[in-house]
Amino acid sequence: MKKASTIMLSFVMLNGLLAGCGNNGGSNNTADAPNAANSAGSGNAGTDAPKEEVVTLKYVIPGTEPKEWPAVKDAVNKKLLEDGVNVQIEKEYIDWGAWEQKINLKLSTNEEFDMFHVMNDWVGLANYAGRGALKDITKEVEQYGPNLKKVIPESVWSGVTKEGKIYGVPAYWYESAVDGSITINKYLLAKAGALTSFANRQEMLDAMEQVNKSLNMKLTIPIRGGTAGPADIFQRTYDTYPFTVRDNIAYIGQDGIVKNWVETNEFKQDAAWFRQAYEKRMVHPDVLTVKQEQVEQQIKSGQYVFMFGTPNKLTDVQKTYPEIKDEDIELIRLNPEKLRYRMVNAKNVNVVAANSKNPAAAVKFLNWLYDNQDNYDLFMYGIEGTTYKKVGDRGIETVIDPKTNTPLYIQDDWMIGNLNFIRIDQNLLTANKKLFEADPNAQNFFAADFFFDPAPVKAEMSNVQAVFTSDVSPIYRGVIDYDKNIKAAQDKLKSAGIDKVLAEYQKQLDAYKAKLEK
Repeated sequence: MKKASTIMLSFVMLNGLLAGCGNNGGSNNTADAPNAANSAGSGNAGTDAPKEEVVTLKYVIPGTEPKEWPAVKDAVNKKLLEDGVNVQIEKEYIDWGAWEQKINLKLSTNEEFDMFHVMNDWVGLANYAGRGALKDITKEVEQYGPNLKKVIPESVWSGVTKEGKIYGVPAYWYESAVDGSITINKYLLAKAGALTSFANRQEMLDAMEQVNKSLNMKLTIPIRGGTAGPADIFQRTYDTYPFTVRDNIAYIGQDGIVKNWVETNEFKQDAAWFRQAYEKRMVHPDVLTVKQEQVEQQIKSGQYVFMFGTPNKLTDVQKTYPEIKDEDIELIRLNPEKLRYRMVNAKNVNVVAANSKNPAAAVKFLNWLYDNQDNYDLFMYGIEGTTYKKVGDRGIETVIDPKTNTPLYIQDDWMIGNLNFIRIDQNLLTANKKLFEADPNAQNFFAADFFFDPAPVKAEMSNVQAVFTSDVSPIYRGVIDYDKNIKAAQDKLKSAGIDKVLAEYQKQLDAYKAKLEK
């Protein structure tokens, strides 16, 4: 692809910067990074201009408020004013289990807030844009975001840009070619006398069954996101690989043909695997609604035979298994001989809500955040010596609250981080550090930068997504039987307008491909 060289060069440069750094969290966490970006275009710009009104930026994110956020907030807001940025930050945390419902309610009732987080592997950017829920922030980025352009590669920006309009600021925090990986607990596998590597996904279930039986355990597969999209770890097992699935409905093959994901053989086989796991009680009985904090705690403590994605800290796992070693937790891929692809270049995005009265405030804040290492450290990790300690040049040690066994403060890098500044906890498992290592052999899938605009099918898209959540997700995750329920779900999708949505997908993808080929 034309843009592949851009992101490759970017990663090669970052790899040199990242040498010798460490990190602070699992899969959806982050880490230490290279030096701060140059301070040109700093938040101090314009301090001689007429005094502007100080505005409050309300940032809505999933998760639980850390104990020390009030103190960190005061420190951040003080420094923002000192730096001449007339913005004050306020965060609203929404419990993971209620995230989708509550953010949708806020948007539909025009509640006043400014910035919120979008996870493209959960409910994608296109979905929100199609509902008219986002502001076009092109002018604000050009006027107030010089640092954003410096620390976020052009190829990543393309994932949030449609016809010249920018719909969000991407978090450039990890090597996306890691997606599709599995973490395995070789310590438990070896202890149970089971296979410590897998040739296919049936062997995964067989090995897990053996562990639970031999060690008298009742471990389940920790599944992040509950109703989130397809398990990309399985895509490598199909002859049709590489392909990607967008908005949980649009299957995009390497031939450029868009299909209904729910009608594909790949969907059927995935659902059969999850059904088998569910019936054998290897999946949480409330997989669709289980609190994500509970899932993350399971991952943190290493209580799994295998999991999708990357893990967390060795020290946390050793609290459960004192004898376990770093090499006992390994990151693998099924069919490792197949090429590795970046399927999407902007997985996590921070957007401005359509009803925001201060869209510029969000861009000004992010521009300040990415101006230098001190700003980044303060907002992301808190108060040095109180909520975190620096380790070497690029390492970090978070201070843990003994009462809750959680950090006193942390703002997850995966949500708003940038590889130019991330600090890496040295206690992270090697399997997790893979997130922050450039993969020189990875390729960009041809549609990695494709941004679907659902505006022409806004109503249909909304209806289709509702059906996916209510009728399709329970089938995919194995909660209900595929054969008994798929016809009704497909009929509901048809009635909701999925054919019209997919036709629009194909139309826009064809136009996108035509531009690539010029």
